[in-house]
Amino acid sequence: MLILYYFNWAGTPEEFKELGGRWKSIIEGIKGIDLKGVFAPSSEWSAVALLEAVSFEKGLEVFRTYIKKYGPHPKIPLAKIELLFTFEELGYPP
Repeated sequence: MLILYYFNWAGTPEEFKELGGRWKSIIEGIKGIDLKGVFAPSSEWSAVALLEAVSFEKGLEVFRTYIKKYGPHPKIPLAKIELLFTFEELGYPP
């Protein structure tokens, strides 16, 4: 499954780099999830992080771990998570 984490950024470039470092350290500690990158979308959002996960639970673990360790980020006033499942992951026949 793919996870798109859209967010608006209200901080400095240095704070953005710090955020990326926090994400990477959390993701490196969780097997079954990979950060593909952070991109500039062609929409109203400031940025979007693309993650690939083997399961919904692994994706949820990333967000729960971040919140538990750091709390909600004060420089992200608004965010949206979009989950993309394959038809096979949803149980459709091949």
